[in-house]
Amino acid sequence: MRDHADLILAHDWPYDAPFLDLLSAAFAVRGLRLVSVGPQEAGRALAALESGRLTARAFLDRASDTSPAFLPLAEQALRAGMIALNPTERQRIAWRKTRLHWRFIEAGVHTPYLISVPSMQRQAAFDAPQDLPALGTPFCVKPDVGGGGWGVRIDASSWKDVEAARRQMPEEDLILQELITPAILDGRRAWFRVLHVCGLALPCWWDDTTRRYGESVSPAERRRWGLDDLWWISGKAAEISGLQLFSTEISREAGGRFVVVDYVNDPVDLRFRPHAGEGMPAPVARHVAEALADHVHRLPAGPAIAGEGQTDDRT
Repeated sequence: MRDHADLILAHDWPYDAPFLDLLSAAFAVRGLRLVSVGPQEAGRALAALESGRLTARAFLDRASDTSPAFLPLAEQALRAGMIALNPTERQRIAWRKTRLHWRFIEAGVHTPYLISVPSMQRQAAFDAPQDLPALGTPFCVKPDVGGGGWGVRIDASSWKDVEAARRQMPEEDLILQELITPAILDGRRAWFRVLHVCGLALPCWWDDTTRRYGESVSPAERRRWGLDDLWWISGKAAEISGLQLFSTEISREAGGRFVVVDYVNDPVDLRFRPHAGEGMPAPVARHVAEALADHVHRLPAGPAIAGEGQTDDRT
């Protein structure tokens, strides 16, 4: 007996569970079927895909970058003709910040001054670049590939700090980035994290010092502070990255200039409050789930028969 779904979602992070419940509800309202595949289900799901017992119109991989055991499942989903959301080849381009930096500049988006530094593994000896003073002090040191604040230092003041980071992360290429000073709007730092999902931009206030969300940007705040560029920049990020689900960090400086500080974050953190204090606001998470469901609903039927069965089956 064949089993048909609208979306197969591979995940390996237990903290995704509350969002999966939201997504399941959004799918159910639209008569769609979601199959979520966690670590315990990966083997059975792969066998079902290989035998043709399980088909779907789309596949979203939130696991294989950290759990290689999911790679065969992702590869089989593509062989089966499913439409990939956040395709692997686009993810791997988006993960490297230096690849995106120049693309954003070419698109007319302001970016912080950036210097690329090779890993010690690739080049053991590397002298301080002549344009180091252009960064100002302090400046930011971070891995070229990575996210979630891993390996990031925002208090570097000399080349010695860069050398220390190279020793601590010898396999990582680094970027040195100018620190951006945001404007203060009604007592809040003008720093924003924008969730972008299938063409929908969801800007939120973001505290870059605590790395925590504020509330979503209201229509009145958008008009009052002239924040239209948050939507425009996140749209450019979608065009450049080719991803359907990601977030980006954007700051507005005192002079009114908008600067994209963290180009494209993937995989995006889908935790939300009150399940996680550092998560996005619950209404934003609901909008993300609904936008994903609407996007899948608009996709061609492909190899699956849409709208059959119950939502959120565990294969």
